[in-house]
Amino acid sequence: MSLALLALGWAVWGGLHSLLISPSWMRLVSNRFPRLCPWYRLGYNILAVLSILPLLYFKEALAGDALLGWGGVLALPRFLLLGAALWLFWAGAREYDLGVVGGLAQLRSSCSFAGSPYAEELRTTGILERVRHPWYGGALLLLWTRTGNFDAAELVTSLVLTGYVLVGAWLEERKLLHVHGQAYRDYQRGTPMFFPWPRRGDGRR
Repeated sequence: MSLALLALGWAVWGGLHSLLISPSWMRLVSNRFPRLCPWYRLGYNILAVLSILPLLYFKEALAGDALLGWGGVLALPRFLLLGAALWLFWAGAREYDLGVVGGLAQLRSSCSFAGSPYAEELRTTGILERVRHPWYGGALLLLWTRTGNFDAAELVTSLVLTGYVLVGAWLEERKLLHVHGQAYRDYQRGTPMFFPWPRRGDGRR
């Protein structure tokens, strides 16, 4: 029963997280509360952090015996994958506008669409030339390498949040297609979604 409540809690957290960043909800905030609009993204980030803390505490309270682990010969692959996750986060941070993502840039100017982080021009530089969503890819790797041993609570957390990341990436793709249209479709065809792979021999660098 406790594990089911934990799974439900993560699902509700993920659903609320996605709803509050959805285009329809953000337009509603922009139109009805224009004075609050510059604060929306920052408030959204603060709410996401504060609302995850009780779930992390609940998960720790359910800690039990390990069911799966990265011991023995699997220790090295784990650290390699964990390093890849951290690299994806770092490389993505070099290309994203962290002021906009964090919500601080909106405080210095008026905003529409609740401070949408989508630029008018599609960025495909740096790591974005090789992978469309480095942070989502990093999150997927981190969910399964963050600890050396998985008890039932850790497994439930990783499984539910993996589903959330996959659904969130799909919703992100829809929003980017809406903003960038054919340019993003072309980008999709030539660039992997989560993890960079060696390019095919197509003559490009």
